[in-house]
Amino acid sequence: MPVLSPDGTPVPTRWVEDLFARLAAILGGSMSNVYASADPDRVKAEWAEALAGFSAEEVKRGLAATRTRKFAPNLPEFLHLCRPALDPEVAWIEAEQGMASHAKGERCAWTHPAVYWAGRQFGFELRSSSFEQCRKRWAAALTAEFAKGAWATPADPTQRRIAAPEQQTFNPELAAQAREKLRELRRKMTGYSTPQEQEAALQRAEDQALQQEVEP
Repeated sequence: MPVLSPDGTPVPTRWVEDLFARLAAILGGSMSNVYASADPDRVKAEWAEALAGFSAEEVKRGLAATRTRKFAPNLPEFLHLCRPALDPEVAWIEAEQGMASHAKGERCAWTHPAVYWAGRQFGFELRSSSFEQCRKRWAAALTAEFAKGAWATPADPTQRRIAAPEQQTFNPELAAQAREKLRELRRKMTGYSTPQEQEAALQRAEDQALQQEVEP
């Protein structure tokens, strides 16, 4: 998910002006009313800086969300429309459902890679705890992931499959190594490599005990 400005510099002002024009087309005069008392150039500069870390897909999501709103969004509201997972509780629910899907080998439509990577850190908590119990730690982890600015693609759980029998190969050398490891483990646990050795040792002990009993 490439962001609009990978180096973190503000996006071009003309991009913000185009975005404002589209918002005005959707929301009418209510958009201009939001910043009626603010300096237009300062407003554009703030939006240009804030949007640097967002992707084109996220901005499209934000625009689509405004089509069902009655009132024009200010900057923080628009950013949340672009990236709903900025709300820690919304992100928690997504991670909870997404990790459950991954555990079953099913794909999840992650709204942002940062939610997946934060969820990876909370695998146990997502299964056993509530959002309220993990609120502070989760919010901190989520913020840290979003701040990275670049994210690896979430793993595809459907690729974790066991090879078909015809695709599996037998390696005699590896098999021998595995057997030797098992023998070594048995020696450490019982002192004998095989059950036969253990039985023979027990028999010898019994014979020695009987011999001692019959000796004068």
